[in-house]
Amino acid sequence: MYLRKAISPVIAVTIMTGIMLTIVAVALYYSTSLIDLNRQMMEYQYAKDNLAYAATALEQVALGTGGSRYIRFSLISTRINFEYSRDNLSITITDNKTTYQITPFRPGRIVVCGGNLVTTTRQLIVPESGDFNGEVGKLIVAPGEPIVLVYEDFRGAACAYLETYRVRAFYNGAINVTEGGAVKRYNFYTVHVIRLKLGQLGGSGTIPVIFRNTNSTLLEYRLQGPSVTVNVVYDGYSQSSTLRGPQADGSVVVVKIAEVTVTTS
Repeated sequence: MYLRKAISPVIAVTIMTGIMLTIVAVALYYSTSLIDLNRQMMEYQYAKDNLAYAATALEQVALGTGGSRYIRFSLISTRINFEYSRDNLSITITDNKTTYQITPFRPGRIVVCGGNLVTTTRQLIVPESGDFNGEVGKLIVAPGEPIVLVYEDFRGAACAYLETYRVRAFYNGAINVTEGGAVKRYNFYTVHVIRLKLGQLGGSGTIPVIFRNTNSTLLEYRLQGPSVTVNVVYDGYSQSSTLRGPQADGSVVVVKIAEVTVTTS
C-alpha cells in the first residue's frame, strides 16, 4: 500500500496567497477601469451640456444683446478645439433679375471630444429633436429655429460639434419709401449670418470659452421683385428658400453679418 505525500502547509499557503492576489489585482483593474469610464462619461456629458448652453450664448451675443458671454469647460479627460471648415459658405440673393453674392467665408466651429473610454452614436443636441441628416444638411432656417447647430458623432472619438454655417432668412414686413414725390412700397427681408473669428486657445483644467461681439456688418440690397430667393451652398449641400411678401414695388434685403470672436482669454 502506497501513501500519497501530503502538500506542505507552506506551499499551500503560498498557492492560496497567489490566487487571492490575482483575484484582488483583477478586481482592482476592472473597478479602476469602471471608475475611469464613469468619470470620463460624466465629464463628456458635462462638456456636451456646456456646448448646448454655448450655442444659446453665442446666438444671443451675435444677434441679440451683444457684448460678451463665457462658459467654463473642464479639460481633465475631455479636449476642446477651435477650427475653421475646409469649405467656404456661399450666399446669394436674387429676384431672378438681379443677383447679389455675399463674400464667401469659412465658417468656424467648436469641437469637444471625450476620453478614450467614451463612445457615442449620432444624435442631435440642438435642436433636441428632428432628423439628424436633415438638420445637419439644413442651411437656411426660419425664425424660431436655432441658427447654431450642435450634434455629436463618433469620428475616431466621441465628439460634439457646435456649427455656425446656418443662415436665418425671413420676411420682416413692408415699408413705404418716398421717391421723386411718389410713395413706393417695398417688402423688407432680413438675413442673419454668424461669422466666428477664432482666437487664442489654451489652458488646462477648467477654462473659460469667451464669446465677444467684435463687429456687425449690415449690407442692404434693393431688388425689383416683391419676392426674393436666398441660395446657400456649403460642404456639398445646397438649399434655396424663396421669401414671399405681398405685392409691392420692390424688395429691400438687409444682411446682418455678426462677427463673434471666440477665445479662452
